[in-house]
Amino acid sequence: MIGSAAPQFELPAVMPDGKTATISLKQKIDNNKWLVLFFYPRDFSTVCPTELNDLADKIDTVHDLDAEIIAISTDSLVSHAAWQETPREQNGIQNVTYPLASDFTGDVSQAYGVLDGKSYTSLRATVIVNPEGEICYYLMHADLVGRETTELLRVLEALQTGEACGVNWQPGDEMLKREDV
Repeated sequence: MIGSAAPQFELPAVMPDGKTATISLKQKIDNNKWLVLFFYPRDFSTVCPTELNDLADKIDTVHDLDAEIIAISTDSLVSHAAWQETPREQNGIQNVTYPLASDFTGDVSQAYGVLDGKSYTSLRATVIVNPEGEICYYLMHADLVGRETTELLRVLEALQTGEACGVNWQPGDEMLKREDV
């Protein structure tokens, strides 16, 4: 998938203000934004709110990197809205600061290779799409372990340099020569 065109999508979503809207990959590309697609298994689960809340807490950094987040699961808009209204202390994601898209048909999750056919849920996966609409990062792992937001932001910033960045590279560090890749 790396280097290929990201599959187009248009999904209904619960927006940060609680209203619903349709969001699409094309909108984000037309706005010349980096896009982080944050697939997760289900609303009202154990690990998912820890990830979504941590990501919401760091949204200013995401925006500083000229990027946007779309969280995607196969849950319904009704479930997304209820979860977004649930306080964090009650395993909710109240005041989340990015859209929660409903891939109720599973078509988008399947197009990105992250649909679990047995449970009919999105797997825990992160896809970064550059402003040209190409997939430049793809990570998927076991549902029992949450993703680390700081690492996601480090990778996003490294990708934006367009240069070779070695292990443990941090913003401001020296980059490698391309022939060293």
